[in-house]
Amino acid sequence: MIEVQTSAIKINKNKGLIMIKCLLLIIAIVFIPVKAEEFSLPEEFSDFLPEEFSDFGLNRDISISYEDLDQLLELTVIDMGLSDRTILKPIVGNGTRLRSNRDRDTALEANRFYFEEVVKSDIKLGFKVIRQSLEKVPEEVPLNALTLDEQLAYWLNLYNTAIIEKLIEHYPVRNAKKLLEGENSILNDKFINVSGHTLSLNNIQHDIVFKKFGNKKIVMYGFYQGIIGSPNLRNEAYTADKVYKQLSGNAEEFVNSNRGVQVKRNRLSVSIFYDQAKVLFPDFENDLLKHILNYSNSSINSQVEDSEELILAIEDWNVTDIYGTERSFGEGNATNKAALLNAVAANSNVPGAGAMNLSFLSDMLSSKVSSQSRFSPAVLDKINKLRLKKKINSSSVKIKDLPTK
Repeated sequence: MIEVQTSAIKINKNKGLIMIKCLLLIIAIVFIPVKAEEFSLPEEFSDFLPEEFSDFGLNRDISISYEDLDQLLELTVIDMGLSDRTILKPIVGNGTRLRSNRDRDTALEANRFYFEEVVKSDIKLGFKVIRQSLEKVPEEVPLNALTLDEQLAYWLNLYNTAIIEKLIEHYPVRNAKKLLEGENSILNDKFINVSGHTLSLNNIQHDIVFKKFGNKKIVMYGFYQGIIGSPNLRNEAYTADKVYKQLSGNAEEFVNSNRGVQVKRNRLSVSIFYDQAKVLFPDFENDLLKHILNYSNSSINSQVEDSEELILAIEDWNVTDIYGTERSFGEGNATNKAALLNAVAANSNVPGAGAMNLSFLSDMLSSKVSSQSRFSPAVLDKINKLRLKKKINSSSVKIKDLPTK
């Protein structure tokens, strides 16, 4: 008798799942509610990303909680509102020695952060604790099990939390150019660990987000870098359900500000921040011009369209400290922080901006900073069931012919 044994047969649904994911990715790109841009699908994720970051899930019920980060940002960030392109007038007074600001056209722009107060209080530890908490997310739920929108919100929140942590470490600093440029930049410091991979801030921005989500150019506006010349730090965390709406708001705010775009004598000057995102604009000048026209408002749209030259020229390396625009170096009125704040917050619609003392909030906030799971028990239960199902579906079955008499 001859026993015949067939090859192992795997119950494999991967091909069907991949086709579904590709279809949903196309749908997400086509119907995303932002101003129209030409989108293209990214190359295969596995070509440039570790396996742990390369895939995505379809279950929108699996979401990360950012309640603690929301509370921390709400306490420490002042929303300065949309720019009206007002130029800061020099502050003068008797008995003062004020350092002149070279960037008066951008000095009143960008959301502000209470660096000085945060550094003096235990609240500064909150950003480190939250960063470490976010690093542990994949230990509970693999990033590949999250939807693309959930993953994008995760990477942006991790980046912004981590860069604030780094800036707090180096404070006081007024001009952050040396911190952000060169080989020793804090952007190159590999101090973040996710799924066993040691990452820098540049790794997150360029090697993960730009490459995985770069078909939507507005992802670049999610990277706050501590300076007036960068996109805004929001006073809320990014979340999957509104991440593209949040990014679109950042894009409109940045493009319609002096620190983003200026048109003078038919010359279109744009922020040097766009140089970081060149990879998102294959035909850099033409693609960037189209992008700016998508987000510029009616007050400058025609000027942008009629411009004859585009140059990377706008920069402001001043830290977004609420008191950092004009610092005092003497006695008398120059030391009156409230007086200086009035100049900084002239465009703000927030009453009493800058009057908050964060020290007394430290204990309250520290009790709310997440040291527990960022997923609800229901979500964790669902993940365990999905893992079990995947294990069953990927098991192999051997079939043998029955012996014949």
